[in-house]
Amino acid sequence: MVEELIEEYYNTHIDGKIKGFTDINPRIELAWKTILAYAPDKPTEILEVGCGIGDICHRMGKKWKRSTVTGIDISSKSIEIATRLFGNSQVKFKQGYLEKDSFKNKFDLIVLMDVYEHIKASDRVVLHEALKAALKPGGKIILSCPTPRYLEYLRNFVEGGLQPVDENITSKVAQQLSEDTATELILYKQVHVWHPGDYVHIVLIKETAPWKQESYIAGSKRSIITRLIEKVINPIINNPVLSKKASRIRFIKSRLKNIY
Repeated sequence: MVEELIEEYYNTHIDGKIKGFTDINPRIELAWKTILAYAPDKPTEILEVGCGIGDICHRMGKKWKRSTVTGIDISSKSIEIATRLFGNSQVKFKQGYLEKDSFKNKFDLIVLMDVYEHIKASDRVVLHEALKAALKPGGKIILSCPTPRYLEYLRNFVEGGLQPVDENITSKVAQQLSEDTATELILYKQVHVWHPGDYVHIVLIKETAPWKQESYIAGSKRSIITRLIEKVINPIINNPVLSKKASRIRFIKSRLKNIY
């Protein structure tokens, strides 16, 4: 019943989403800059959770033309509009909640733009499990959320400024998200949209396999000497900083050879 009421709320706020797209919302534009700055290089599978009318999915598809972009949202009306506006062979949309078995494939990039704060704290475990299952090694999760201070401002001074669920997203909450999704928190940064520090951008990365120490085995295709030249000698010879330093040392020794 609660889920139906929440879906109905978002179904009745389509006009605001369309206006946010046509009027160029600064909150979206600032979050987009963070996506561009922190997204994996050439992601092939992208997921946006809470995609709304699909404009960010469309933008990501345009940016990464060889990717497949999927948007998911609980609002059936939003998904209908998104499909009509931006749906194509590259960008597709699905109605529903993100759960562990929502998708068989895994994603390089998962975006939640002003979504995470609308998840009840009691429901985060399910979402965290789904995010963990959906993220590829080396993949990133990028979120934008209002800061607790900005939510407090909306509660006190903006009538109708809050949605059915608006939870405070603190650095402690972000760290818990990191732990539950087996990712590393690499960015928790307050940004200025309408007021100083009113939004926060969060980036998490799922690390790949740990590095292993290289071993040099006699009789391999390339000899130890060849490897030594490639990894040690050549970098020294070709490094302009080291070369300049070596030249300066020779100069000092030549001029001060009797005292140095």
